[in-house]
Amino acid sequence: MRKANFIVSGTFTLFAIFIIAISLGYPPSNHGVPGPGMFPIIIASLIILSALTLFIYTLRIPKEMDTAIDLKSKNVVNVYITMGGLVLYFVLLPLVGFVVTTSIMLILYIKWFSKRPWWKTILISVLFTVAIFLLFGSVLNVPMRFGLLI
Repeated sequence: MRKANFIVSGTFTLFAIFIIAISLGYPPSNHGVPGPGMFPIIIASLIILSALTLFIYTLRIPKEMDTAIDLKSKNVVNVYITMGGLVLYFVLLPLVGFVVTTSIMLILYIKWFSKRPWWKTILISVLFTVAIFLLFGSVLNVPMRFGLLI
């Protein structure tokens, strides 16, 4: 587990540094209003802080307490499925559209992880997606229309 923790810590630190480097290229703040790079920099800084915490925690684990990780257990396979689904979601999102892609992703995840009846799964997925769409599109005035469909 120590080796995996060090790899995760290093990977997330590099990822956060990459995000900070990109965010520094965004326009600066304007008349006291934070610029678009502020939020990603804050999140990336929190990721670095979390990675550093994991690194220090791992250093403090005694060698005899170190355990092996089963990379084929049911929980780990669920993580693989989730990550693969999110990658597919981000690829399809600009092509298909927010409402359709998000609804399908939520239906599949809810059905996979909770085993709820189909009607509840579809209802929850569609209501959540429409609520997010209306919140960002109408209340926050963030354009949400991209892709072939909505």
